[in-house]
Amino acid sequence: MTAVEAPYGLRLADPIEGAQFTLLTQRPVTPTSIDPSTFAPPVDTAAVITATTLETPYQVDALVRDDELSIVAECTSSERTAVGPGEYYVELSSAKMKLYLYVEGEVVFEPGTDQVRLSFPGASELRVGVRSLHEQPAATITTTDDPEALATALSQLGSALKTTSCERSFPTLRGHPPLIERGSELSVPTALSAPETGVTIEVPPRLDALLPVTSLAYYLGATVEIGSRPTLHAAGWSRPLDGGEGFETTVARVLKQVFLLDCVTRTEGMYDVPLYERDRVEAAVDLDFPALYDQPLAEQVRQYLQVPYEAIAEAVPTWKLTADVVPESSALPVLPFLADELAIVRCPDDPTITDGTEADLSPKVTSFFDTSDRGGEAFVRSTATRSETATRGLDQTVFTPEPADSIEQTYVGDGIPLGASKMSVEEYDRRLEFDASSGERTRILVVCNDPQMSDENVVGDIYGTREWIEFDITTREQVTTDELATLLTTDADFFHYIGHVDPDGIRCTDGHLDAETLESVGVNAFLLNACQSYSQGRALIDAGAIGGIVTLTDVLNKTATEIGRTVARLLNQGFSLLSMLGLLKKRNRLAQRYMVVGDGNETLLESESGAPYSAEIVHKGDSVAEISMTSYPTKYYQIGSLSRPHITDNGVMYLNSGELDTFTESTADLQEFLENHQFPVVANDALYWSEELQVDEL
Repeated sequence: MTAVEAPYGLRLADPIEGAQFTLLTQRPVTPTSIDPSTFAPPVDTAAVITATTLETPYQVDALVRDDELSIVAECTSSERTAVGPGEYYVELSSAKMKLYLYVEGEVVFEPGTDQVRLSFPGASELRVGVRSLHEQPAATITTTDDPEALATALSQLGSALKTTSCERSFPTLRGHPPLIERGSELSVPTALSAPETGVTIEVPPRLDALLPVTSLAYYLGATVEIGSRPTLHAAGWSRPLDGGEGFETTVARVLKQVFLLDCVTRTEGMYDVPLYERDRVEAAVDLDFPALYDQPLAEQVRQYLQVPYEAIAEAVPTWKLTADVVPESSALPVLPFLADELAIVRCPDDPTITDGTEADLSPKVTSFFDTSDRGGEAFVRSTATRSETATRGLDQTVFTPEPADSIEQTYVGDGIPLGASKMSVEEYDRRLEFDASSGERTRILVVCNDPQMSDENVVGDIYGTREWIEFDITTREQVTTDELATLLTTDADFFHYIGHVDPDGIRCTDGHLDAETLESVGVNAFLLNACQSYSQGRALIDAGAIGGIVTLTDVLNKTATEIGRTVARLLNQGFSLLSMLGLLKKRNRLAQRYMVVGDGNETLLESESGAPYSAEIVHKGDSVAEISMTSYPTKYYQIGSLSRPHITDNGVMYLNSGELDTFTESTADLQEFLENHQFPVVANDALYWSEELQVDEL
């Protein structure tokens, strides 16, 4: 915690995740560190300041808890809230970290147009406590390729759960599972202690049966055993996992159903908030949630799963991630990372091997690489000949994975997956190595190596438009190979390249820089906005970058410019690489030519709203409009967090993944809402930005 001036305030920085949040004060403050254990909620660091009036840089909600952590008031942007004298913890939402204020006095919450004012009459000081959302694995399990050994390893994933109550549906109460590595013998560290939840999962002794139960075993703290038929056992009751929908689909549905009903049941505890999904579920099922809250996990699971999935299917949040993992033992180390995201794991067959010629590709893939229709525009971001562009980048198998009904999709295995990100064991491991503590500024590099593409060079200004975030933006034009190599080894959060990529590498003023010649890079994430930049982007990942956006074919300059600007705005609003690209692809046909390499979960900045969201105006009349809101989980706000779009003033909360709800508003109220926030809006099949959209002109 550090004091800031102009304006005065207190900047809170998470050195692990690189997150920032500023509390504004009326006069200078000097934070004095105090013992974090003085806070009842767990915090990593704490300080005391003399200020008793604060302002947030944007709208947030808050929960006021008494000294026993029971909720005494729910504060929203819709109205002023005041609580009489007492001892309180004020828990602020959307702060990119767990943020608590402790005060002895009154609490007054006053929302404004785009900020919140908090005052504490009668208090002499204010204590601030912060807990990072980051979690590290506690240990590493070594397993052989033997199915029995792997089953034992999967049984230990639940040791990371901080509780076996339904509150583990909150991401902050699910620790990162222990790592898994392959070795000559099974070894489980004595420090690990798997919970005894009374849930067992039986699967046949095959990788394509073991891998799909990874997230379910972790979330249920289940013991995994080898058996003849996939079956879940809980509280003396059994449920086959190879139902009519198939094994993988059944496992995914069980995970989604238990998770949803946990989220509903937890509203009987510390988080007694009006949850939208609870209303939908209660109208469809006959479950006694107050009684369920006090039941052990196995009994909850037994009762949950006796409800037909179809009864609650419409209330299940859109899942964040589906991971297609080729069932090979080399992929075992990725399982803890997939469990951490509660990913749906599928085991596809290896894609058909091709020799890289168009004749060997499926019609869908061949169509993808057909760039003959240029809409009258001749200028593309490539200097290669047509014969080169027909086959360049196809030294690996190109295929289309099975579609997934999730926000994001990734693939672990050989080949190039169209429509999904490509991950490897090394890239997942790199998540743990990432350390943002080298500085509190967000560092952006923009390089434009072709004057004809200068229209995209404005992205440097776009990246720096977030208030209360310190930026360090470097914009360079017409750089040499040596200059580009130096820039790529510089520590930076994002590298945005505008120019050409040719068979020899990234085009510079004096030749080409082949990224495969770089031993290491300092950039965390990147966009190579050039034709057929896949192999150069893959080389940046191999050299140490975390994730990036590349192209697999030619891109028209006009289209690339539009996409480059939109990418900058979406990343600036807290979207991850994958969620951002998924939103783009729904509204821009040519965005299909872009894909994510490396970690698609990488996020440049945190959203002001917690999880970022988009909207779609689905109907507009003379005086009213219907607007659908969609939320996107991120590494900061994983699935299970709560979200409340400020378009509503009824205090209802939503689970933060997928379409939240459709709201009917007067056009005047909708216009005011759009002008006071920044997020992407789809209307008439076009993508707009909320603060620029005029509803009356639609």
